[in-house]
Amino acid sequence: MTENQENQENQENHESPTHPHRPKLKTIAPPAVAPLKARVLAWAVHLFTMSGMAFAVLATLAMIEGELKMMWLWLVIAMLIDAIDGTFARAARVKEVLPWFDGGILDIIIDYLTWTFIPAMFMYMYLPLGPKWLAGVLMLVVLTSSTLCYANEHWKSNDYYFYGFPAAWNIVAVILWVFQGGALWNFTWIVIFIILTVVPVYWTHPFRVKKLMALNLAAITVWIAATAVQVVMFPVTPMWARIAFLVSGIYFLGTGVVRTFVGEDRPKR
Repeated sequence: MTENQENQENQENHESPTHPHRPKLKTIAPPAVAPLKARVLAWAVHLFTMSGMAFAVLATLAMIEGELKMMWLWLVIAMLIDAIDGTFARAARVKEVLPWFDGGILDIIIDYLTWTFIPAMFMYMYLPLGPKWLAGVLMLVVLTSSTLCYANEHWKSNDYYFYGFPAAWNIVAVILWVFQGGALWNFTWIVIFIILTVVPVYWTHPFRVKKLMALNLAAITVWIAATAVQVVMFPVTPMWARIAFLVSGIYFLGTGVVRTFVGEDRPKR
């Protein structure tokens, strides 16, 4: 056998040519196949997604320090990043350019922190929920039940509606906070949303659902603006902001309820 043939055989057997019995080391990434420009653009998109982690840290620190309005600001920025990074990822074809790096897993990690974990800790620390042990158990159920959403491969319909409550506990937390209800009020609504996690009801994705997209975007814009006003002016709530908040929110929930009963892949009962 020639030297070239021996080296080729060693490579096929994943052995080092200089040390035949030592397995060939694998790098963290496979050889680059996409053009450099495409890879740089794909990594820029991933870094943009990763920036959501920085805002998650800032939100956590603000919560610990009791700077609640700043906490909501950082969470809103993280939410905006989450809303648009998917569009950037599709435009940059990150799955084709960097197939070995799963941006979806990265997105889920950051989503769990900003949409679920931090809001749950906020509710435990700052909302009246009864005895602390009861509040702790409730948050444990919130965090564990939310994994049913994140681990569900069928969590979206073919037309991009969420299937079951999408663990958007940041929205639940801010609503309960600005409404300033008592322990029974807060506890009841949290239990309702825990149950809705496993109930076959659809929830509208404001940026992906094509049906009535313009109206949906207008409604979510009004809702975010009205919520922002209530957060900034907390504990005072202007009546116009509360009305705009309720009308836009009810519309948005209503579109999901309608979709639950209309559509090719509606839940079976």
